[in-house]
Amino acid sequence: MAIAALLDQIGRRADAAAWATGLHPAQWSALRYFSRAGAEARTVAAFAAFVGASLGTSWQTVKALIGKGYVTSNKMPGRGKVLRIDLTQKGRQRIADDPLAEIGRAIAQLDPTLRITLIEAAEGVLRRLPARGVAAAAEEETVPGEAEAERPRPSIHPVPLASDPTPTEAEDAGEAVIGFFPRGGRVSAPE
Repeated sequence: MAIAALLDQIGRRADAAAWATGLHPAQWSALRYFSRAGAEARTVAAFAAFVGASLGTSWQTVKALIGKGYVTSNKMPGRGKVLRIDLTQKGRQRIADDPLAEIGRAIAQLDPTLRITLIEAAEGVLRRLPARGVAAAAEEETVPGEAEAERPRPSIHPVPLASDPTPTEAEDAGEAVIGFFPRGGRVSAPE
């Protein structure tokens, strides 16, 4: 239980840093996700599945970001009414000041062997937690109120982005880079 309490404390510090910027922690999660996911994975349903939230809750988060001018939504060519979420220039500027970077810098100061152990342990915990958002993943989002005939079912799989620096580059930059993205989406820098 002590480890869970420590993880909770780290999470609370991350949340407090997010709130201090004027965005909710969920809005930061969405900005991070949409800034790093490939074009095919930048949908509300894929985001909902990734964070384990309902489709409706995820739509509300995205709508708030649209209202603040951080993202836009556009129909994806060849996918009916499915919407792709893209960061605006304002959103790209905002993500550059991600409050989670402070935790990344603290992790980067750990011994490299300890960082690898921490990553492996965190991934192990995530794999053992009950899946959330499965119902949301079963529905590919469309314009609210409309349904699509075929709905791909995205799954969640942690992978580093191809654009992430290597551990040596991350150490040189003073950052610990850890990325988790949905399987099936392109693992690349946003288009």
